[in-house]
Amino acid sequence: MRFSYNEDGIEKLRAFTSARWPNELGQSHGVEHWDRVAKFGQMLYVKGADMNVIQAFAYLHDSERIDNDDDFDHGPRAAKLVDMIRHSHLSFLNDEQIAKLKRACQLHTVELRTGDITIDICFDADRMDLFRVGITPLPDRMATQQGAEMVAKTTFADFYYDLMGW
Repeated sequence: MRFSYNEDGIEKLRAFTSARWPNELGQSHGVEHWDRVAKFGQMLYVKGADMNVIQAFAYLHDSERIDNDDDFDHGPRAAKLVDMIRHSHLSFLNDEQIAKLKRACQLHTVELRTGDITIDICFDADRMDLFRVGITPLPDRMATQQGAEMVAKTTFADFYYDLMGW
C-alpha cells in the first residue's frame, strides 16, 4: 500500500455518520456515496497528501445535509460537526489535519481548487461520483492533475458503472 491511515478511526467515523443519516434522504448523498468518495480518494492519492483527512472528508462532507437539492450550507454545517466531534470521533487527527478537514468540508461545493493537494483530492474524489446524479465529471472541473486524467479516460464511465454494479 502506498499510503496508510487510521482504518479503525475511519471505520468508527463511518459508523457514527451512518447512524445519523436520515433514511428519508436516500443514498444520493449518503453512505453509499461516501464509500465511493473514500475509494476515489484512495485512487487519487499522491505522495504528500494526507489520507486520514481524505478518508474523514469522505464520511463528513455531505453528512449534514438536510435535503438533496439546494442545501448550500451543508458544507459549513459539516465543518461545525468537525469541531463538535474533534475530541471523540476525530481524536486521531491533529490540529493541522482538523483545519484541512474543516476547510475541505466548507469549500467542497464552492471552490474549484485550493492548491493544497489533500483538500484538492477531497474535492476530486467527490466530483468523480457525479455520475450518481446524472452529471459527467469534466477534466477541466477537477482540482488535481490525476483527477483530470482519470475522468478524461474514455474508460472512466465504464469503470464507474462497474463500481456501481450498473
